[in-house]
Amino acid sequence: MQKNWKNKESKMTDKILPLGSVVTLKNGDGSEVMIVSRASVIEVEDGQGGTKSVYFDYGSVVIPNGMQTPDNLFFFNRENVKEVLFEGYRNEDEKAFEEHYDTWMKSAEVPKGSI
Repeated sequence: MQKNWKNKESKMTDKILPLGSVVTLKNGDGSEVMIVSRASVIEVEDGQGGTKSVYFDYGSVVIPNGMQTPDNLFFFNRENVKEVLFEGYRNEDEKAFEEHYDTWMKSAEVPKGSI
């Protein structure tokens, strides 16, 4: 049975969401996005004419288009989630991933990005 955390913002950031989850974003245009990756490391501008590596909690695609090209991925973090519309599949591996995600990210050598 899928849990729906609508209107319970504190629950949205307690643990990392599973792949396949569908959310809307704070300060977004209301588009629904599906989470397709987690802890993605990408290159962003560093403000000094170069780039730096950062990670984001989530990589997503806009519904209904999906990933038409790799440039269509949109990255964001837990704190950017406005509403969880659907939670993805959870098996034992997923539950273990969720349990350890924060510990792994605290020891990451790559800083967290922001939008």
